Amino acid sequence: MKHLTNKILKDTFIVMLSNIINYAGMFIIAVMITRLAGTSELGEFTYIFAISSVLSVISEFGLSQLLIRKINSGRTETFSLIRNTNLFKFVLSVSCVLIALLVLFFINNEQISLIYIAGLAVIIPRAYQSTYESAIRALMKQSMPALLKSINTFIQIILAYFILKTSGSLLGIFVIILVTETITALAFKISAAKIWRSQKITFTKPLPFSQVKPMIRESFPFFGSNFLSLSIPRVVIIILGNLTSPASVGIFSAASRFSNGIGLVSGAIYNTIYPVMTDPSTDDSTRYTIAKKFILYAFITGALIASLIYLFAETIIGITFKIPESVPVLKLMSFTVLPILVYSVIQPFLFSVNQEKYIMKIYAFIWIMNILTGIFAIHHHNYMGAAINSVIIEYSLLILFILKFIFSKPKL
Repeated sequence: MKHLTNKILKDTFIVMLSNIINYAGMFIIAVMITRLAGTSELGEFTYIFAISSVLSVISEFGLSQLLIRKINSGRTETFSLIRNTNLFKFVLSVSCVLIALLVLFFINNEQISLIYIAGLAVIIPRAYQSTYESAIRALMKQSMPALLKSINTFIQIILAYFILKTSGSLLGIFVIILVTETITALAFKISAAKIWRSQKITFTKPLPFSQVKPMIRESFPFFGSNFLSLSIPRVVIIILGNLTSPASVGIFSAASRFSNGIGLVSGAIYNTIYPVMTDPSTDDSTRYTIAKKFILYAFITGALIASLIYLFAETIIGITFKIPESVPVLKLMSFTVLPILVYSVIQPFLFSVNQEKYIMKIYAFIWIMNILTGIFAIHHHNYMGAAINSVIIEYSLLILFILKFIFSKPKL
């Protein structure tokens, strides 16, 4: 137990450090766009990025999470699982890009420019990248993915600054992201192959592609949960963009980037706890004990971070985006930090005890609720309504997850 706890804490720190660098990269790029191009350009960048984020979840189809479980239950089939997963992801991600472009053209009457094509095509290399990342994380090795992502981020920041200084082109920003993500995906492929070859495992012959069908069925609850959870904040931005203006999206985006930064910690916690929870040597009692301990850690950490964001909201906005309207939005959004941290611990536990269908039902309910309350709140309160809606949604999720966690104990 102590060994697992210490490993989780160590790996969480490594992944969190990588997440900080990666999030800081997109944050710095957003600040550069605001200062060198304008608030409306930030809104357009955020709008396209929100759409690509939703498409990325669809192209993943929950397979990266399932892959960790599958690899840990049958490591001799690792390379077959990777190959078949990537074939399916390629077809799905290309289809997502094409369909999204057609929808924007015919329904929203958006001019299909190279900016949209480059911005949405990013999901293709990222789909490949996540497959190889899962293969590495299945062995509870966190350093290599963290290093590769950090290098990628540093390169993107440098190139983005050069593009904005010389031309101020959003197209240039999306093109460098697309190119660097493709190169990083190749680096992940080489690293994953090297790490797995060093395990001295006798791998089986490649499985036929038809074997991916049962995986797709099994991954659907993961996909449903991922799509619904990650699309919730993106849907709010899309609603805000359609009901108000790019300037309002920029104001909300500037504030939400700080509160959403808690994903640096929550993502690190999830990525390090989940492999431990799915490891064959971890029994149900140990899983529950570890989860309970880290829920307490998450609650304390979340309360502390939320307090700091609330108290220093004006200073934070003042030294970065310099958008005064974002200050009250950030103060309100600071309250979302605590629930996000806490249920990022509960979710991997529930996944490990095969509760993915229940989690998907929770997110389905909250997703519909998010649209209804989001439209109402944004219609009446503009960008402040988006912040109010976010607080309501996150605490509703927290209550539902805590109740499920409590009631899971007698079943262990």
